[in-house]
Amino acid sequence: MHDDFAEEDLALIHALQLWPRAPWSALAPVLGSSPTALAQRWARLRAAGLAWITAYPLHGELAGGAMVALVEMNCAPGAVEEVARRLELMPRVHNIEHAAQGRDLLVTVSAASFEKLSALLLDELPKVPGVASLHSHIGARMHIEGSQWQLDALNRAQRAEILRAGRTEQDRPSERIYLRPDIYGPLVAELAHDGRATAAELAGKTGRPTSTVRRQLSALLRSRTLRMRCEVAQLHTRWPVAVIWWCRLPSSALAGTVSRLREDSRVRLVMSVTGSATLVINAWTADMTDLLTMQDHLERLMPAGAIVNSSVILRTRKRVGWLMHPDGRCTGEVIPLPGDLRSAPS
Repeated sequence: MHDDFAEEDLALIHALQLWPRAPWSALAPVLGSSPTALAQRWARLRAAGLAWITAYPLHGELAGGAMVALVEMNCAPGAVEEVARRLELMPRVHNIEHAAQGRDLLVTVSAASFEKLSALLLDELPKVPGVASLHSHIGARMHIEGSQWQLDALNRAQRAEILRAGRTEQDRPSERIYLRPDIYGPLVAELAHDGRATAAELAGKTGRPTSTVRRQLSALLRSRTLRMRCEVAQLHTRWPVAVIWWCRLPSSALAGTVSRLREDSRVRLVMSVTGSATLVINAWTADMTDLLTMQDHLERLMPAGAIVNSSVILRTRKRVGWLMHPDGRCTGEVIPLPGDLRSAPS
């Protein structure tokens, strides 16, 4: 593990992956620390860009009828940097990755409907200056996504205790309410920048009374329309090498493959897609040897010839709306993901 992280840092990040908005007082006894020490430790990690908590509408996870696509993009000679800079500012672009072998950029995008996704892929992205060609894979079903990935810094008893405490909070009945974008949109944007922001902090950012924001925040969290996610600077972890595999599986092999992939702690994303490849697998690995070992495991797990293609991610410059430094730390700048908050689930 990178020297920037102490063992106590890793334990705290792991705890917040399990329960992103956990009160420091709830985590302190589990982590053998004090609430003040935990708050100070988190402030240091966040200021250094080593860890952060964000929030985004659940429709970005193929929920609520929204559509997601992975786009392999090639650029004109010398235009990759300029294209990436333009894409960074687009809210519907979730992730931007510089990829090896066969494409310049790998971009994750979303839209609220098939019609809007089609317009994004046909009318908007091809017109970005410098884009030479693109090849899109439409997301059909998300099996595993990044917020489920965790460090391995806590033991089983600690994880169980945090989950048990968090479940008490999360088991409160959700409410079906109309989330007006003009009311709740600014709160979502601020939570995207700091998923642990308090009602008082949100009130200061939005210019609303604290009591009003406290009520609105409570309603927003109870509506279960947001995904809270604790992220970590990948290049500073034990898994600095990211890789994506494009696979083609028969339907009969899908369930068993996904079940086995859930057991591999390196897996970050598994999604069914349309096209010549039907399944995309993304993982963080320790080094190239570990990458090849995992590929060998995948080849034995899946039918012969299932892996259609693979590519190492050379650099991530935007992850779930957050802009990234070349060394893997976040810049602190986030482009909130768009989302329709009107239909909160019951």
